[in-house]
Amino acid sequence: MRYFLLLLLVALAVVLALRLGKSRQTAPLGESGAMLDKAKLAVLPAQLQQVEAALDAYRADRGACPGDLAELVPGYLPASDLLIDPWGTRLRLEKPDAGGAILACAGPDRTFASPDDTRRSLR
Repeated sequence: MRYFLLLLLVALAVVLALRLGKSRQTAPLGESGAMLDKAKLAVLPAQLQQVEAALDAYRADRGACPGDLAELVPGYLPASDLLIDPWGTRLRLEKPDAGGAILACAGPDRTFASPDDTRRSLR
């Protein structure tokens, strides 16, 4: 009986230690996720600027925007990775009926036409 109680106390101590360890780990992960999104948002303008410069060079050479952003690789962009936003969604080239073009990023929610999108009008 004594060993059973001792074993039970040790098991409870292990379970308690595991629970406390998990609760301590979840708080920093939430904070690090927010910091990661901030870092991704900080990188995005430079990436969009590079794709925009490639689009400008393409238009200067060919007189119009490409039908698809993939046409920029490898002649105007070194790698297709630059066409993927920091959250893993492919950038989109939109051509409204009014003319012009828009470079669009879906943002953290990875869904286009939502409030967190980043859209850049192209000259």
